Amino acid sequence: MLNVQDITLRYGAKTIVEALSFHLAEGEIGCLLGASGCGKTTVLRAIAGFEPVAHGRIVLAGVTVAESVASVPPEARQIGMVFQDYALFPHLSIAGNIGFGLSRMPRAERDARVAELLVLVGLDGQGGRYPHELSGGQQQRVALARALAPRPRLLLLDEPFSNLDVELRERLAQDVRAILKAAGTTAVLVTHDQHEAFAVADMVGVMAGGQIRQWASPYQLYHEPADRFVADFIGEGVFLPGRVTGSQCVEIELGQICRIVPIHCCPDCEVDVLIRPDDIQHDDASPIQARVVAKAFRGAEFLYTLELASGNRVLSLVPSHHNHAIGEMIGIQAEIDHVIAFAR
Repeated sequence: MLNVQDITLRYGAKTIVEALSFHLAEGEIGCLLGASGCGKTTVLRAIAGFEPVAHGRIVLAGVTVAESVASVPPEARQIGMVFQDYALFPHLSIAGNIGFGLSRMPRAERDARVAELLVLVGLDGQGGRYPHELSGGQQQRVALARALAPRPRLLLLDEPFSNLDVELRERLAQDVRAILKAAGTTAVLVTHDQHEAFAVADMVGVMAGGQIRQWASPYQLYHEPADRFVADFIGEGVFLPGRVTGSQCVEIELGQICRIVPIHCCPDCEVDVLIRPDDIQHDDASPIQARVVAKAFRGAEFLYTLELASGNRVLSLVPSHHNHAIGEMIGIQAEIDHVIAFAR
């Protein structure tokens, strides 16, 4: 449905995005994830038709809509957009907002489409209310329904949850994914929040410096990062020094781990091994002891920062009924299924 091929985007003489590519099948949800200034919103604007393409091309449903020599106008691309500020019309009812882009449709057909979308976004029976009478989450649902109303080929979402509180953001992100999947809509989300990216998207592109460092599923990004930047950007963790002892084994302070090492490195090569909080298990019977130097209560779990005998530190997620004091020694063991190692 969407094929972004080797695009370069510039503001004057300054290159913002360079040689960027990704694609989405029909019904897939993609996400461009990165810090402010990485170029992700510029890519979204280029797909929408608001920014020119200096090199490469953008293909939508088999039709080239943007390249350096020609561009299809935004209004002719059949693309819907959802903005972070909702952009609802305050003088129109919820039904009026949703049906705003359907003015050429016969009245009965338009009313049926609006009713269908109210049900889809969980606002059935509330079409007569006005935006100021709704919560932020409900307003975002209205904005989503309005964008979906004309049945766009592609939906673009620009930081759609940034104006909401954290708890509502996470819940609405899951709801938005369910709504898009129910509608069968292909979509691209832009966000700086990896929790939102993982909750909504099938495929995520981690961006930095105007390039995608890795385009993969959330699971692959977490367990199989392509480089040290992605490994450090996604999730939590620390690097421990290690040494490759065989084709599938690496030795670290916590013992030898024999799994597939995702690097091409000869034995005795020195590496840095990424240790995630879920890799370190609390075990009172373990001979490996670590000192609790910090703890963060997360409800069901504590996130402990633990100091090893060498002075290196690791993180560990432990069920919250194991409430250990700062300075206490506890037993731990490494349970690592995915070895993520990079040559030092």
